[in-house]
Amino acid sequence: MFFSRLKRFAILFGHLLYTMLQMLYGGWRITKLPQPIISIFGSSRLKQNTPYALKAHELGQRFMENGVSILTGGGPGIMEAAVCGIKVSGKNKGKSMAIGVRGLDEGWNRCAQNYFELEYFFARKWLLNQFSTGFVIFPGGFGTLDELAEVLTLIQTKSLKQVPVVLIGKEYWQPLVNWIMDEALEHGAVLAEELELFYVTDDLDEAYCWVLGKCDLLRK
Repeated sequence: MFFSRLKRFAILFGHLLYTMLQMLYGGWRITKLPQPIISIFGSSRLKQNTPYALKAHELGQRFMENGVSILTGGGPGIMEAAVCGIKVSGKNKGKSMAIGVRGLDEGWNRCAQNYFELEYFFARKWLLNQFSTGFVIFPGGFGTLDELAEVLTLIQTKSLKQVPVVLIGKEYWQPLVNWIMDEALEHGAVLAEELELFYVTDDLDEAYCWVLGKCDLLRK
């Protein structure tokens, strides 16, 4: 019994140590990116010719042209669209970095200028959250909801400094906003001032201005 428990502990310790080293390596890689850094979340299942993917492509290009670096996941869909915008722009003031998770059957983010993989989702989320000065959330499924909820929870609990969080797609996100206002707020699960932790828009000029607070850099 003792040696069995010791073996399980050794295996767990090895996983934790390996994950910690991966996160340290990832953090070191991210700190080499030009500042500021924006994290972009969204579905891996949206095709590149869909409206939201095209918006992610355009916004990513705009960030790049103004010296903003992008962090995102390592898969296709919105993640790929955002950093493919960077590739097309050809003006390498900002950089892109994609972080994959091993074992996912979703392919590789082909446009990312920098790419590496981690073993676990929580390690990727930690890196995406800790080094970003703002977040842009495009439509997505369970994974995107998880990422959005974690960012807002960290800000709510002051575990992460308050930074801009922009949701792209009023039609997509409005049912969630309605639930927060009609149910969560009504039952006291969130506070009225916490509704200001995020901003919903369809306008990329607004999104850019809000997430960076640099409206003077908007393209004419």
